[in-house]
Amino acid sequence: MKYLIWALLIYVGWRWYSASKARAEAGTSEADGAQASGKTQPQAETYAADAAENMVRCAQCGLHLPLSESLSGSSAEYFCSEAHRIQHH
Repeated sequence: MKYLIWALLIYVGWRWYSASKARAEAGTSEADGAQASGKTQPQAETYAADAAENMVRCAQCGLHLPLSESLSGSSAEYFCSEAHRIQHH
């Protein structure tokens, strides 16, 4: 029984060590990339800025989609596809 406990302790220690080593390597590569590109924002703020995007509604079918994926029409109307833009006019 005591060998099983020792084996478990060694396994947990090894997993903890490898996980902390991987975090340290990931942190240095992200910091190097941010310094090289001139960005100084923390990772959480970068993710929040990338995740938030304005949503618009298709004037033909009512589907909500990100503004960057929509097609614009006349008088500030947005469409989910070219077919809906043609159908609407």
